Amino acid sequence: MLKKMLVVAAILLMAGTTFAGWNSKFGNFDPNNISSDRTVDYEQYNNDQLFQRKGEVWNWPASYDFVEIAKITVRMEVGFWIKLDCKNDKNLLTLKQRSINEYGGKTTCKAYTNVATEWKVSFSKKSDVNLGGDWDKSVAVDPSTFAATGNTGQDLTIKMKLWGVSLASLTPSKNCLEIGTITVSVRPTVRPNTFMSGCSGSYPVYSPPPYNSDATWW
Repeated sequence: MLKKMLVVAAILLMAGTTFAGWNSKFGNFDPNNISSDRTVDYEQYNNDQLFQRKGEVWNWPASYDFVEIAKITVRMEVGFWIKLDCKNDKNLLTLKQRSINEYGGKTTCKAYTNVATEWKVSFSKKSDVNLGGDWDKSVAVDPSTFAATGNTGQDLTIKMKLWGVSLASLTPSKNCLEIGTITVSVRPTVRPNTFMSGCSGSYPVYSPPPYNSDATWW
């Protein structure tokens, strides 16, 4: 008998060494979760990024509950967001005649951003419009820089002036003459190296695949 007890003790000692680090938990008897002949007995072991859980099996009929085994923090890369809304003016700027050879006008748009930005505008005349040989122009946007706006938005006033215009080659009409296009440009006013790597640590991240409902790139 003594020999058998020593053997059992040795086996238990080895088992304790093998499962070192495991945290055994014995729950109270719950007739709704387990059979009526024993209590819940399971072990769990958490070590940084390794998560394990061991439970005893039960004879049928029985059902298992979902138990939490790990929590994973979710992060998301956020890029620059810039939106310009000129719908109220239908993307039009109308020049009014201020004097016989001078015209001027302005329109207001709304900008929405999640980053500080700088704006500029330029004008390109239509090739088939003849304003004379001495005409000149000035275009501007106000304000040209501002901080992130969020959903509040920032009013942008786009202004243009023409002078030295010759009317000799222009035909009077009840409709306004389309003479060209103003192009609005924008850039973030932050240091590129601060953001280019993205929160995932990869470098550089410029063009993620386009999203679609069947996308598998993630």
